[in-house]
Amino acid sequence: MIRLQMCEEELKRLERERFHDPHPRVQRKIEAVYLTGLGFTRPDGARILQVSEGTVRTYLRAYETGGLEALRVFNPHPKTAAWDRHATTLREAFTAHPPHTVQEAVDRIESLTGIRRSPTQVREWLKKRV
Repeated sequence: MIRLQMCEEELKRLERERFHDPHPRVQRKIEAVYLTGLGFTRPDGARILQVSEGTVRTYLRAYETGGLEALRVFNPHPKTAAWDRHATTLREAFTAHPPHTVQEAVDRIESLTGIRRSPTQVREWLKKRV
């Protein structure tokens, strides 16, 4: 269980910062920590912010280890799949010789790129990109 001990000065800083950060996602992270500092439980904070309890826990852990600066860190651009680097090659290969089954596509992707993915992942990837 995460228990944050905050002094009055720290709470005031969070209160100021929760509306002044330019990114709404960071504001929400700061708000979660601020609510916890006021004595709200994690489920209450999650309900108020309309996020999961696990998300609030993640925010609290980040604050616990890195303070306010840790809450400001996030990646607005999600990681792209490793095989996206090979999208052109795969598209050309599958256009020239379409796979008959998903398993065949799995095997060909592995032989062309060295990347092994499950049939479900390959099926979804093919729907989106080929």
